[in-house]
Amino acid sequence: MTDIAVIIILYNPSKEDIENARSIAALWDGVIVDNSPAPIDACSTIGKMKYICNHSNLGIAEAQNIGIRELLSEKRFSYIVFLDQDSRLSTSYPYMIVEEFKKNKDSDKPLAILGPTVINLITGKEYKSAIHHYVTDTCGFSQRQQIISSGSCISVEALRQVGFMDSHLFIDYVDYDWCWRANAKGYQCGITTQLSIEHHVGSREITLGKYKVIISAPIRYYYQYRNYLWLVKRKYVPLKWKMAYGCKLTARFIYFPLIVKGGSECWKHMRKGICDGLTCRA
Repeated sequence: MTDIAVIIILYNPSKEDIENARSIAALWDGVIVDNSPAPIDACSTIGKMKYICNHSNLGIAEAQNIGIRELLSEKRFSYIVFLDQDSRLSTSYPYMIVEEFKKNKDSDKPLAILGPTVINLITGKEYKSAIHHYVTDTCGFSQRQQIISSGSCISVEALRQVGFMDSHLFIDYVDYDWCWRANAKGYQCGITTQLSIEHHVGSREITLGKYKVIISAPIRYYYQYRNYLWLVKRKYVPLKWKMAYGCKLTARFIYFPLIVKGGSECWKHMRKGICDGLTCRA
């Protein structure tokens, strides 16, 4: 379909990641944006996609924006599908997620972005919120306040109204922030149970009582704490999220250095994130 484009974000990809990107680029229009220090290809195109290497890590938000600007300049696409380098999906997936989008776009509130059901790659179970309980309609659509960008389909019309990703956030909560801004503009966001994607959040998990705690790379805690302090000041960010994440991040700041392996290193990044978040330092 000529009105669908795909954006793939790379960062130090493995050989398997590169081959996966090439297989998608062979069939779909779009842009591959590479945040790696060195390019994976000397050409400016890979398959049907434009290839852009940034030669440094500009963050996922800016990488997405670079791809979005390229596609909007062509003025022929109605839908953009976002894929991560580790997204392992059939080559027909962009068509399928757009078809699901079209099934659910006509309602009292227009649909801005639709994602698949996200399955934990390790456990095989759906990632579910501990604070939200969602209803799924007969078509498999479940409205959400925020979704992750991996595997999602975004309406170009909504994108023009809501704006680009916030590149200052760099990586954490980028997709959440865009969804909240879409909500504030009168759009709805959601997922479909008709399609699923396997995804692994963080680098590992630990169990604390009946809860699973996702452990990320230490540097990610810098962005989580800094960005939270930036986002908590924004009126369109849901109060429930501010309160729930405030409690979660406070608890982690206390117990991580005590009981989590490598927690002291994570804690140092948390502390720096808090300092820069309070001083609004980017």
